[in-house]
Amino acid sequence: MIEIDGSIGEGGGQVLRSALSLSCLTGQGFHIYNIRKKRATSGLMRQHLMAVQAAARIASANVAGDRLGSPELSFLPDSITPGEYHFDIGTAGSATLVLQTVIPLLLSARKASRVTVTGGTHVPFSPSWNYFEEVFWPGIARLGVRGETSARSFGFYPKGGGRVSCSLEPAGVLAPCLVRERGRLTRLSVVSAAGNLPRAIAERQLQSVLASLKGRLERGLPVETDVKELKIFGQGTFVFIKGEYEHAVAGFTALGERGKPAETVGGEAAREFLDHHETGAPIDPHLADQLVLYLVRATGGSFFRTSRITSHLLTNLEVAGRFLKLSCHVEGKEGGPGTVAIAPTP
Repeated sequence: MIEIDGSIGEGGGQVLRSALSLSCLTGQGFHIYNIRKKRATSGLMRQHLMAVQAAARIASANVAGDRLGSPELSFLPDSITPGEYHFDIGTAGSATLVLQTVIPLLLSARKASRVTVTGGTHVPFSPSWNYFEEVFWPGIARLGVRGETSARSFGFYPKGGGRVSCSLEPAGVLAPCLVRERGRLTRLSVVSAAGNLPRAIAERQLQSVLASLKGRLERGLPVETDVKELKIFGQGTFVFIKGEYEHAVAGFTALGERGKPAETVGGEAAREFLDHHETGAPIDPHLADQLVLYLVRATGGSFFRTSRITSHLLTNLEVAGRFLKLSCHVEGKEGGPGTVAIAPTP
């Protein structure tokens, strides 16, 4: 059984989720301790427990330590079974992170599958549904993943209630990622949304984005805008900015919270986008780490430039190396732009 210290790298839930995916894909069991050691509240939270239970159900795994607050876990997978799966986190825990845990498993199945998750779709420290659907999903589709995504409802912290799904076709072979240049920015879109709150809040968020972007982009580039009023459980707001380049797509989300001015929300999203845009790199920092579990299974070596080397990226590469023979090279310092090369070895 592979031993993993959950405090390595970013020391959060990513260590566990990546280990779950890789364990099921390779058939190797693992024991993880110090789960989420670097977080204010360590151990298994609801969304992490659901990721464990979802992977265990799909891979018919034997599990020990799968309880709330547990600091360690043993996981021994069997065979992966395709099918129709429904998982309810029961809180505003991230639905997208549960999906990202099980998607690699079901791609290796022999038949098509569909997964529906109920929980949070726009919550802190996780990909928003807009990012998942408009950046992450097209990113893995370029590698050979086939399927569809859909959202029935959105869920915000603390009430959750979002319901999202994805269908997946088997993908025995995945292509490598070779993206050195992104080309020019061809389209920029901004969505500002408010749920069960005055429309004026979403409009203020949008105006803050536009004010922050003014004079910072190519002259004459149109910015497409959309203000949405959402019906959700509880209340919440978000801004999502998507930049479409000739050879890449990048996305950035900022979330509202009680006491946080709408102008601050819009400004946060705009700054993240501009920080990425001004590096000239094609792959945004979130997609860079999310691609790792697919590139380690690709038919050849991958190479890409990212606007920021993150602890999540480095952690995913380290965990992947525990389960697979890989040649990985990261050039650049954490927190700055850099390049990533990944090559599976025989």
